[in-house]
Amino acid sequence: MAAVRLRSKFDRSPTLLYIKICVIPSKYKLSNGTADDSATVASAFAKCSANAIIKFSEGVDYNIFNPISATNLSNVGIQMQGNLHLPRDIATIQAIVNASNALTYSTSLYWFKFAGPSIDFIGTGDVTNGWINSYGQAWWDANLVNGTGTAARPHLMSFNTTNGSLQHFKSRKPIAWNVQLIGNNITVRDTIIDAFSTTGSFPFNTDGFDVTGTSIAITNSVIFNGDDAIAVQSGSHNVLFQGGTIGYQTHGMSIGSLGQDQAAYANVSNITFADITAINGVYAARFKSWQGGQGLAQNISWRRIRTYNVSFPIFVTQSYTNQGSAQTQLENGTVTGRPNNSSVVMRDFVWEDFTGTINTFQPGDRSCVSDPCWYDVGLPDLKHTEAVIIECNTNASCQNFQLKGIQLIPQSLEPPTVICMNATAALNPRLGFDCLNGTFVPT
Repeated sequence: MAAVRLRSKFDRSPTLLYIKICVIPSKYKLSNGTADDSATVASAFAKCSANAIIKFSEGVDYNIFNPISATNLSNVGIQMQGNLHLPRDIATIQAIVNASNALTYSTSLYWFKFAGPSIDFIGTGDVTNGWINSYGQAWWDANLVNGTGTAARPHLMSFNTTNGSLQHFKSRKPIAWNVQLIGNNITVRDTIIDAFSTTGSFPFNTDGFDVTGTSIAITNSVIFNGDDAIAVQSGSHNVLFQGGTIGYQTHGMSIGSLGQDQAAYANVSNITFADITAINGVYAARFKSWQGGQGLAQNISWRRIRTYNVSFPIFVTQSYTNQGSAQTQLENGTVTGRPNNSSVVMRDFVWEDFTGTINTFQPGDRSCVSDPCWYDVGLPDLKHTEAVIIECNTNASCQNFQLKGIQLIPQSLEPPTVICMNATAALNPRLGFDCLNGTFVPT
């Protein structure tokens, strides 16, 4: 560990700081890839927890066989120029998850947990380095028939900071969830997430970004996965997701799910999704909330979205549910027996300039373990030629919706159709079409 006096590339103020530099050594090569570097990594984060650079050296491999928790960081740059490897053995990770007693989504074990002000995770533009290798393919293959994910899976990373950044983050074959973003004023750019299954098994719950925070900008992403590319959760405001490609079995750019706990008030506002190409996904633009939820989602827009072979390009549901679970994920709430006595209100939503194709011939993905499939439930006269599906729980829960420039064509070359429930003309005077089930005809 060395101390030098210089201007930090990570510092946002003009002041000069003493910066410690911790270059992390690796035992990977000398041990033929068998030794665990977790203790050395944890020690570096402890020694260089403030006003410091922590460096994983270029082209060097590191085994991270135990979770890393560094939650007292301050003004730290994490230079990720090497490659990290999680245990390849499923049982080893399951034992760690079970021992942690973090067995629900809200108490989950994160393999990497970073927290504190002014954290910058800086990867590399070199596509051969800077990867976190989780060996998730084996987990996806081990999923039981009609299962919705192998038991005792960890989340990959929790990144909780104010005035920080996540740059050139690369995740190869994640076990499940990738990054939980928490905090304020966070910039994320040039992400690559590869959850593409090579065997046909489904990569359940491989969310790209789950976001709870304010003033967060995520740009230039390439995310190929089996769940939401981004899910903006309650408590999020002023979030931008712009530029890049999402695909494989993606569930798109999502708000929610909101209203899981019927006693809690969901609140999301000023969210923009723009300039994204969605390929082979179930969804492109999606809003999801639960029956009986409450709250407000306001000023949400999806603009300049290109779709290729997407099953449901524009999708709004207020009867969301978890497949294969009796419990909601983020908050306390049940899946069944929920009284339908309230709704999350959606106000000032815009879908503008959507172009591309609708998956007519082989809609959906391989996540379906029920009949009818979870993504087809509750949709009357579904033809899989739908450009737009808007399902408002009440005639007051959808307010000031606008759709314009929607040019989406079924692969079958039939006219595009629409399913629309309760988006009243009185509350949605600029809807852009008549809220009726049938052929989609812009007005």
